[in-house]
Amino acid sequence: MPSFSPSALVRRPRPLVTLAVAAAAALAALAQPAASHAAIMKFGSPLKVAATEDTAQNLHYTGTNAIQYGTGVTVHTNHDGADTALWNATLPAGGDPTAPEGGQITSIRLEGCAVPAPGGPAPLTQIHFQDITPVAGGTHVNVTSQPVNIPTCGQNGASGSTVTSYQPINFCVNKGDYVDFNDEGGFDPAYYPSGVRYRVIGSVSGATMDSFIADNGTDNGATLADDDVSVSAGFASNAREELMLQATLATGPDAMPFCPGGEHGQPGEPGGKPALAFGQTSAGVNHEGSVGISLYCDLIGRPCAGTIELRLDGAGAKTSTLGSAALNAPTDVVSSVHIPVPASTIKMIRAHGGSVPATLVVKLSSGQTLVHALALRV
Repeated sequence: MPSFSPSALVRRPRPLVTLAVAAAAALAALAQPAASHAAIMKFGSPLKVAATEDTAQNLHYTGTNAIQYGTGVTVHTNHDGADTALWNATLPAGGDPTAPEGGQITSIRLEGCAVPAPGGPAPLTQIHFQDITPVAGGTHVNVTSQPVNIPTCGQNGASGSTVTSYQPINFCVNKGDYVDFNDEGGFDPAYYPSGVRYRVIGSVSGATMDSFIADNGTDNGATLADDDVSVSAGFASNAREELMLQATLATGPDAMPFCPGGEHGQPGEPGGKPALAFGQTSAGVNHEGSVGISLYCDLIGRPCAGTIELRLDGAGAKTSTLGSAALNAPTDVVSSVHIPVPASTIKMIRAHGGSVPATLVVKLSSGQTLVHALALRV
């Protein structure tokens, strides 16, 4: 029976895991799609109503009165036109404002547009999305997405009913996190004194939307403190308002491994290497009536468990399955499994010149199937 040396396999540090076998041992393993244990789910606003309210006019700050420069006219400013974060604190029955699991946000749908001021300059349309985590006394900003642009109301038909999809890059969340809408204010003393009117809020009974306003106060690492309250900035709770934002969450094999619970590209998962490497291209039947198979399990943190079958490719066999065995190969080491075969197998192989084509079929408990061709000899 051909020998198989553990030294032929090289283990490299994770996450850059590779499978290496002896140069003479050609790997022909073919991994078929696994039965995924991941889930793609949505959370946040169901986007059932149009965005009819905006960030400049409808947030629950007292605001201030001031004499408009050069006119002597007293004007009311709703709040500072500074960096603003909005997130849904509660949603009507059945809605979930937070991530139900850890994973990767692959898509965000936002309803609404930026309202231009009559006769004024075009509104600032650059916005961001953020992952924020509830902490004692507020929320903590973990990560901010790349800048994207919201449509301008009235251009190309954009309105409070316009839904735009965005794909944030490498955007991870933990279970229980919020995904917020983040703008840079867009302050202009004449045309946008309370910042640009981002019309992204719907009037919804039973919903509560939180907001936080602070100049350069919503960056990564910032704490949006509940007790930071003033008439024109800081924290506010906005009853009967809903941020029209819905996030799509990928988990498990559908999420990248740098996100919590992400496994995409890992061994045995979509985009990754096969879960098993086989260390031989031929195998012999011993006089005890079994075939020894050497293999290497590359799953992370769990064994390769399931069944392994030895099937004949032709050779005049009455059945294609010659033998099978349970498989429970420990991870990160070379191991072996012995498959019992009928006593007539040696005679059958000799009748065909001492070698017959065969196939190993491994069915893992995860639902993944791997196939490896080899020659069965005596």
